[in-house]
Amino acid sequence: MMTRQIPGACVPRLPHVCVGWAGRATRALTTGLSALALAVGALAVVPAPARADDVITTQEYFSYYHLDQARAKGYTGKGVTIALFDGPVDTSAPELKGVNITDKSRCTIEAAPSSKTHGTAMASLLVSRDYGVAPDATLLTYQRSTKHDVSGGTCENLGGNRYDSISHLINQAIDDGAQIISFSQGSEARGDDVKWAIARAIEQGIVVVAAAGNSKTDENDAGLQWWSGVVGVSAITADGQRADYSSWGNGVTTAAVGGPVTVRDYGTGVLRPMNGTSVATPLAAGMLALGRQKWPDATANQLLQVVTKTALNPNHEWNPYTGYGAINGGALVNTDPSQYPDENPLAQKEGGSSPTVQEVQDYADGVVEPNPDTLSQSYVYRGLDEVAASLDDVGPVHLGTSPRYHRK
Repeated sequence: MMTRQIPGACVPRLPHVCVGWAGRATRALTTGLSALALAVGALAVVPAPARADDVITTQEYFSYYHLDQARAKGYTGKGVTIALFDGPVDTSAPELKGVNITDKSRCTIEAAPSSKTHGTAMASLLVSRDYGVAPDATLLTYQRSTKHDVSGGTCENLGGNRYDSISHLINQAIDDGAQIISFSQGSEARGDDVKWAIARAIEQGIVVVAAAGNSKTDENDAGLQWWSGVVGVSAITADGQRADYSSWGNGVTTAAVGGPVTVRDYGTGVLRPMNGTSVATPLAAGMLALGRQKWPDATANQLLQVVTKTALNPNHEWNPYTGYGAINGGALVNTDPSQYPDENPLAQKEGGSSPTVQEVQDYADGVVEPNPDTLSQSYVYRGLDEVAASLDDVGPVHLGTSPRYHRK
């Protein structure tokens, strides 16, 4: 497998610091997936000889990205709301003491220990007081089951739809006020319900960040990262090379360090290292939260413009392995997004993606045919089809009021 070097002699970190790559040793990574992987998120390595009651106080990426300097300058994610879709989060974990975290799940899964491990780890990377990228952000957590869990618990309703489906969670997170969504689990996220949930996120300026996967293959068609507007995240190692386990594909937008990080393993009772694109994903989401804090008046499109125009590939040219290059955290807080157009740079990904620009506009104008199986109950139909508007269980209907009919 080809390994790609992230170009450049130095890496801008946070918050306006450039540190050379030289002298950083590559971390050895194992290739075996564990139950902790949850399909896409994490690769486990040999457990560290640490007790589960030990407190995790630091992670290697913290110094790598100079997050101490970011905090000293006040970049902590304050005022930003992040949604996390993952396994259950143990809010009593010492790493999460004192953080602003709320479980917004509308159902409860019968989780495997690995699921709790993964969810708690992802939350900690985002908001831990000791090492979280955005420790002052508000974190909303949503339980989502995987094939590794004992059962879906109460998340499966009588109609066959799931309360923890991707589309349901995206719509719920938007309703709950999330500005950034971090998703590190694997998912075969297809269907019109997902398309219109993504369209809603794009239209309302919600940034969705998703892991690329750990299968060492092109996983573009296998996960949430395929969709238009979604920030697909692959993994690099501490020397700037693409991690050998990281998947790739047309959906990849950027890359971040994939570990190792230390996590609290609820299955074995020890602290252990973890690597994976699921580690890279909350790091990227957290940096976007710092950018959102610094530039509250910027549109989501403009923030994404900063990501693509400052990432670390030569001339920010896109490739399927690292997207536009490793995410440049320093640029997100030092580059004024207002210089860029209010246009989503991920609206049409390489090879085609959905929803299209026209479909997003149709959603915004309220002319998508109402369908309770594919659209959120918050969707307001403003078109002219009286028959479609009369269907059972559709959301609000205001016939003929679409702004499309009144534009000159």
